[in-house]
Amino acid sequence: MSVQKDRIAQARAWLAEQELDGLMAFNDGQNSFLESNAVYVFSGVRPLGESVVLIPRDGDAVLIVAPGWDQERVAAASATDKTIATDDLAGELLGALERAGLTRGKLGLVNLSRQRRSLAGQVLGFLSRAPQARDTLASDIARIRSPDELAASRKATWIAERGYERLLEAAKPGVREFELAADIYAFMKALGSEDNFLLMSASQHNLGVRAAGRRVLEVGDVVLGELTPCYDGQFAQICRTAVIGGATQLQRDKYAILQEAMLRGMEAAVPGASVAEATLAMNAVLVKAGYGDYCRAPYMRVRGHGLGVTSDRPGDLTDQSQVKFEEGMIFVMHPNQYIPETGYLMCGDPVVISHNGAISLADRGSLLDSVNV
Repeated sequence: MSVQKDRIAQARAWLAEQELDGLMAFNDGQNSFLESNAVYVFSGVRPLGESVVLIPRDGDAVLIVAPGWDQERVAAASATDKTIATDDLAGELLGALERAGLTRGKLGLVNLSRQRRSLAGQVLGFLSRAPQARDTLASDIARIRSPDELAASRKATWIAERGYERLLEAAKPGVREFELAADIYAFMKALGSEDNFLLMSASQHNLGVRAAGRRVLEVGDVVLGELTPCYDGQFAQICRTAVIGGATQLQRDKYAILQEAMLRGMEAAVPGASVAEATLAMNAVLVKAGYGDYCRAPYMRVRGHGLGVTSDRPGDLTDQSQVKFEEGMIFVMHPNQYIPETGYLMCGDPVVISHNGAISLADRGSLLDSVNV
């Protein structure tokens, strides 16, 4: 049984538990590394446009996607019993609901609230009963990665690391940020990256990381890179820092604080522990070093986050989250931090939860690298 068919079975178990007759899981054609794509979770297809998976409690699961010309691709990839590509998503969905006898049934909804208003209005107009919204269902079901998904996450991490090696080769004085970013983006695409969310910026004293601009790199610049490629539907993210011309002792000393925080967070992220516990373990290192007042916005955002498109669990790593870690969860952990003496520094890897803590998927952990000039 494919992982998608297993997740459809889990959705049907939820329907039975809730005494519902069917489920509609929507996507608007967007694929974000920060969010779960419910259509992908249940079908294995990353849609190009609006789409829905219809899962009756009893009967065939159906994937309906737009546009109509995408039939061949989605039919070959989908794990659902039936696949329909159309230029009239609402009309095809109504037909599928009628064939399954669900227009008068009790239905569950995932992410209809994120669709355009006209489509949502049409869908609700089909139904004689108010549906039960459960937008987190797909993310909850897919929170543990399958062996194939873990392998794809490792490959995505490998691509990210090769992209960073390219950054170290190409980040020379006189190069503009956007030129460097374009080089890295194209390089990772050539290695098989399907998508890539890339932040890459530089300064003598960074306040944070941002999208690449027109700034010309100089000796002494601290180059920040957040590389987030996707491979076979799995995103991975690494956070890296390099200094053009070589790091100072002060920079190395401060970066070691982030490396220590990363280590303590990984040790604390055991199955059953809360996200807050791991976050506090990272923050404690900064507090001990005298930077407790900086463990908040705008000096940092979160200590990590989930990685879509499959599941965004465990969500943002904050000191308030009581979400529990589970073995097999994959997310990025990054104690990125603004430090007044050096500016913003980045340190982070994708990790998988094992029985005794988080294990990095990167072959080489975060180091403060130097770019020779």
